[in-house]
Amino acid sequence: MSKENERDISTESGPEITPEISRQIKIDEIKGDHLDLVIEASDRERQALAKRFDLIELEYFTAHLSFTISVNKAEVYLKASFSAQVTQRCVVTLEPVPGAITGAYNCVYSADVAPEDIEIIDFDSATEDPPESIVDGMFDVGAMLTEQFGLELEPFPRSPNADFEELKQAAGDKLDSGESNNPFAVLKKLK
Repeated sequence: MSKENERDISTESGPEITPEISRQIKIDEIKGDHLDLVIEASDRERQALAKRFDLIELEYFTAHLSFTISVNKAEVYLKASFSAQVTQRCVVTLEPVPGAITGAYNCVYSADVAPEDIEIIDFDSATEDPPESIVDGMFDVGAMLTEQFGLELEPFPRSPNADFEELKQAAGDKLDSGESNNPFAVLKKLK
């Protein structure tokens, strides 16, 4: 990885942020109207991703990016796919749960969108996402790639050994009676 990919992103409103994966794409260095790029996360990047998403291990992370640039070079269209091998913690037993993660997404980067123009919008799944910004003739694909990876992770990984009936029996009658410190026990009494 080059030194350019290791630099921090500074914001006017807060401290510098170091993205887990950072790959700066410079519009002027793209020859023609198409670019294919393969990203393999370094050890440091995998460790940072594992820490952010509370993974036991991130064995590998690879992404295939295909960029198409508009004639005036004001917009870049990205088709991306990625794969990873992760180990998460079971939400019941805390045992390691290995898994293969794959994902794909499309994204538009535009020079007509300045970072300060981005405002909070209401979420509507029927509308397309607004373009990401191109600043000073370049953009970083790492932030979006990291977000998409996080969306594909299993939110509640479960080990094959996770048996709720066994846990319920171990807890005894406390789960069914109001004796536990369960905050929902009070609501159950209101029935």
